[in-house]
Amino acid sequence: MTAWYAVHTHPRKEVIASQHLLRQGFDVYLPQHLKKHRHARRVSWVRSPFFPRYLFAGFDLKHRRWGAICSTIGVSNLIKLGGFPTKVPPKIIEGLKAREDETGLIRLSN
Repeated sequence: MTAWYAVHTHPRKEVIASQHLLRQGFDVYLPQHLKKHRHARRVSWVRSPFFPRYLFAGFDLKHRRWGAICSTIGVSNLIKLGGFPTKVPPKIIEGLKAREDETGLIRLSN
């Protein structure tokens, strides 16, 4: 049975980690939102991870070699408890996806 697990990434490597995990056949969910970016008196809005340095990987713990996640480019580690990956409750993922708009961005109220 597929469940979601939290993956800790290297700084600003969430997208690279998600691409490499997808190539390996894992389900990946990287929630994103629009973030205000200021540089040289210019303001722009850029897509940013909702949880910096984290994404979610979906797989079946019993039928999938999850050790490969820890050696994936961009991944720092898999969140574990007692040596095994810790499941993220499905309601959390469902709640995040329910807040997404048509472009896949999580909308925050101002």
